Amino acid sequence: MYFKFFIALTFLVLSTAMGHGQEQSKQDRDFSLIDSFLTDVDDASVRPDVILSKHVLIEKTDTDEGYDYLEASISEIRLNVQSKELNEIEAIPFRELPKKETRDIDPEGKSTDDMYFLFYKGRQMLALYLKENKIASFTLVSKGNNVAHFVTY
Repeated sequence: MYFKFFIALTFLVLSTAMGHGQEQSKQDRDFSLIDSFLTDVDDASVRPDVILSKHVLIEKTDTDEGYDYLEASISEIRLNVQSKELNEIEAIPFRELPKKETRDIDPEGKSTDDMYFLFYKGRQMLALYLKENKIASFTLVSKGNNVAHFVTY
């Protein structure tokens, strides 16, 4: 009798775990994408052009100068990331940040559910805008009036 109960309980636990394992939330997928990007950026053997093609959504950049700028930006991000412990970098969604952190950002119609800010030991180090399971922007720039926006590529 205990054996049947144990088998039934085991089946219930496994089926519940498998059901939840298949349903990965959008935020979990986003965190996975960010982790993969940071891992490749941290690995000096992965060239910037490979990082761009694998992780970055490039729709508007059609000149060599524009692409060179993005490669240089990846190299700068690499310098910043390599001096840190990857497991201590925290990605925080836009909506979870205090208002004082986001009041100077204009989403310009982009979904704030796709915006993440990376912090290391409490200090912001990078902002990311995700689209189509890639990074659509890692560039947050001022557009005047003390307001910033994401530049997409």
